[in-house]
Amino acid sequence: MISTGVALLFIVGCGETTAETPVACLDGPQAIAGALTNAPNPVRLDGDVPISDCLARNQTGGQMANFGADSVAVATELGLRIKRSGPDSIAASIQGGYLVGALERGSKESDGIHQALVDRVRSAVVNGVDRVGRPARVHYEAGLTAGEEIG
Repeated sequence: MISTGVALLFIVGCGETTAETPVACLDGPQAIAGALTNAPNPVRLDGDVPISDCLARNQTGGQMANFGADSVAVATELGLRIKRSGPDSIAASIQGGYLVGALERGSKESDGIHQALVDRVRSAVVNGVDRVGRPARVHYEAGLTAGEEIG
């Protein structure tokens, strides 16, 4: 008979071989958008999960689809907000850049399985940036750098 402690170690050890999507990544677009308001400072879902951790190497197709749809929805809204003038456009540019940078950071360890998601999110955000021009581009790039470094 295996002791409870040995069985627990076996289960924990097995869990380390499969990276799963953190639960906080699946809380919907509102959770992602709300966390992004902290950009360019560290953005954490549910207080402790970096966006880059949402692109787990061995995540299920359903988890990838759910997080992907939420990310694209957030990016699309950010792209629309970027097109508006004023402080909201600046904040959206930073947040959109951060989202793209964090996803790029997370996708580096996933053997390319998340590249289509990164491309879709980038396209939705950059569409707004390109419409506004240089002012939005500067803020987008600041957010992008932060997302790549700490996202």
